[in-house]
Amino acid sequence: MVEVHKVSGAAYDGNVYLVMAKRPILVDAGMVAEPTLKNIKKYVDPKEIETIVLTHCHHDHAGAVPKLKEATGAKVLLDQKEAGCIGDDFASVSYLFGQEAPEFKLDGFLAEGQVLDLGDWKLEVLETPGHSEGSICLYERTDKVLFSGDTVFPDGNIGRTDMFGGSTENLVKSIERLTKLDVRIMYPGHMEVTDRDVNRQIQLSLRFARSIL
Repeated sequence: MVEVHKVSGAAYDGNVYLVMAKRPILVDAGMVAEPTLKNIKKYVDPKEIETIVLTHCHHDHAGAVPKLKEATGAKVLLDQKEAGCIGDDFASVSYLFGQEAPEFKLDGFLAEGQVLDLGDWKLEVLETPGHSEGSICLYERTDKVLFSGDTVFPDGNIGRTDMFGGSTENLVKSIERLTKLDVRIMYPGHMEVTDRDVNRQIQLSLRFARSIL
């Protein structure tokens, strides 16, 4: 089993995960780089991180990209539908945090069906719009691991759909997709990691999302 460490450390930050595979990656970047880098250094030299994979463009998940990219030299990947949000205070919702959205350059795009080969894990890219137009999840089929971004959270919670690019109808369809997966452990974009009957928790998220259509 590949080790995964939650390395974000700032209040209100989205969760940042260090995936300690043969080719280490970060899933999301948060918005405050310094505590995240401090936590990363407990496990690995930041320069060993090859890729920063963003589940979506919102500021609490992507605001720290410029500093983390500088510290790691990692490639930054994002779904193409989210690329136009970079540097946009409204689309990235950085205004909600009283901050300006930073500009940064992408090194490639993520798309449905793409597989990120980390050596000992293969993360499948699932396009799961709803929280934002280009939100993604990442699924590791062998170990039944889901990085759910802001699509679903533990205990039947779901991502907001009332911001730029959000759609409750699309979120319902995306969560329906997730209910068809076998998930043993979920690494959400907020709240805590969970391995407690995760499939049931995702079913509860679907029920909640359908209730607000």
